[in-house]
Amino acid sequence: MNTETMRTRFAPSPTGMLHLGNANTALFNYLLSRHNNGTVVLRIEDTDVERSEENYEKQMIDDLRWLGLDWDEGPDVGGPYAPYRQSERLDIYNEHIQRLLDSGHLYRCFCTKEQVQADRDEAARKKRPPRYSGRCRSLPPEQTEKLLAENLPYTLRFRVPQREKVIVKDLIRGDIIFNAAELDDFILVRSNGIPIFLLTNLVDDVLMHITHVVRGEDHISNTPKQILIARALGYDTPIFLHTAIILGADRSKLSKRHGAVSVSQFRDEGFLPETMLNYLAFLGWNPKDEREIFSLPQLIAEFSIESMSKNPSIFDHQRLRFLNGQWLQKIEPTRVADLCRQYLITHGYLTPERAEADKDRIAKIVAAIGTRLKTISDVVTYGDFFFTNDFPYQEEGVKKHFHGAETAHILEGIKEIISGAADERPEALEALLRKFTEEKGIDTRKVIHPLRLALTGKTVGPGVFEIMTILEKEEVARRITRTVNFISEKQTP
Repeated sequence: MNTETMRTRFAPSPTGMLHLGNANTALFNYLLSRHNNGTVVLRIEDTDVERSEENYEKQMIDDLRWLGLDWDEGPDVGGPYAPYRQSERLDIYNEHIQRLLDSGHLYRCFCTKEQVQADRDEAARKKRPPRYSGRCRSLPPEQTEKLLAENLPYTLRFRVPQREKVIVKDLIRGDIIFNAAELDDFILVRSNGIPIFLLTNLVDDVLMHITHVVRGEDHISNTPKQILIARALGYDTPIFLHTAIILGADRSKLSKRHGAVSVSQFRDEGFLPETMLNYLAFLGWNPKDEREIFSLPQLIAEFSIESMSKNPSIFDHQRLRFLNGQWLQKIEPTRVADLCRQYLITHGYLTPERAEADKDRIAKIVAAIGTRLKTISDVVTYGDFFFTNDFPYQEEGVKKHFHGAETAHILEGIKEIISGAADERPEALEALLRKFTEEKGIDTRKVIHPLRLALTGKTVGPGVFEIMTILEKEEVARRITRTVNFISEKQTP
């Protein structure tokens, strides 16, 4: 392998958000190239004019950069083989289309979609492979000219040789052998004159000197077709690596019905880019030992094709959450607090001004939540009560911990001693409550549980004494009063 000149590319279509499968492909292209001191190319495959949108391209680039991936050539940075958007390279493709027409490798197909489908249905009824029938493959030139004169729409199909074998040399899977006779005469140019992925992708890979194509296993069926196109044009093809497919927990292909599947969704939910890269790397690669935490530089250093898997990977959301929790404990606390602060602003819990004023308080809240923080959004899951005093009490907790006048009396006693506290540190407040329970002969649980519910509306969460310190005694007193009133109203017939 000539690692000095290795060139890989990531070539997304801007027809939607960057999903995990695409991000996984981008990462493996990146790791392979960076490990071998090669070049990474970003290319935008936007010839699907009906579905491609500029905002999707911008979001994809933003998501890739958020993940920490970069590239040496691309639409935003330029390079020696520009342009890097396929919509700007149509003249190049048209030249190759004409070459294939002139050499007889392409022919015009005037069949309608309905005719093609009817032929496929007929083949299926006769228990033959439901392929294109080839009815336009051998049209006499005069009939072709007649149909052209009538301005009938047509596609351009590739004339697949019937007696050839195509060997796909795959660095992950070994040699994959295809019999060309089993392939359709596939369409290369749509009736609107726009070439499809099979041609544009190959031409760009060749002209941009891409040495290694890393893409998902769902492209395996496309690869022999592209090899045939390359032969017809007199080109060599890059080396291929088809990565493992990503499945949901039910072992079906990962899709929206499994929950979040786009990078931006995970970003919005509060996952770290380090986590996403770390987890994505393990969807198709592993270090062959027990290590789980890998930074991007470590992944680059340790990456090898030999450690890649051809077996499907199962996406496990809970595993991702666990890994994110590990990374949140690993990075600087100030960064975690800043991310939580931005999340609170973005989701309307705090104004930017309030968030800046409460910077130190938010850091304390994050520290109090501690290891419960698995994603940045958990600052709300476990700490929303810090940002509002108008919260409901969990019904289960009310039944279990609010015992009418007895609980109200205990809470009034707690309010009195807390209001008079000179020292509001957690350990000092805990000492006051321990003393209170001893003097009153009350089980500590009859104090801690209703107090937590009064202050937070929840039955679990950060330490109750840390909560009291962050809220400060005036707010603690207000929340206890609110709870006592709630208990009183609940008892009133």
